[in-house]
Amino acid sequence: MPELTPDALRAAVARIAPSRIPALTQHLFEATTNAQQTQSLAPLRAFVHSWAVFVAIERHPERAARLRDLERLVKAGTGGGCDGPWYG
Repeated sequence: MPELTPDALRAAVARIAPSRIPALTQHLFEATTNAQQTQSLAPLRAFVHSWAVFVAIERHPERAARLRDLERLVKAGTGGGCDGPWYG
């Protein structure tokens, strides 16, 4: 896992998902602008957290693909009930 700094996260994203660099750059710009306007570090902390999670997931391609599959299933829904042992 890279250091939790914009530069280290940018380098990690460049290695594992170079197509996402423009999104990272835009998010950093927005976070910096919001931090200045609100005089708060919260937007920058949110930026770092968001991209650290992205890197943590995407550095394991099989897990990332499984997560995307599960997210698609949740989004699609089935309309049916649950049948696990904790329901009923």
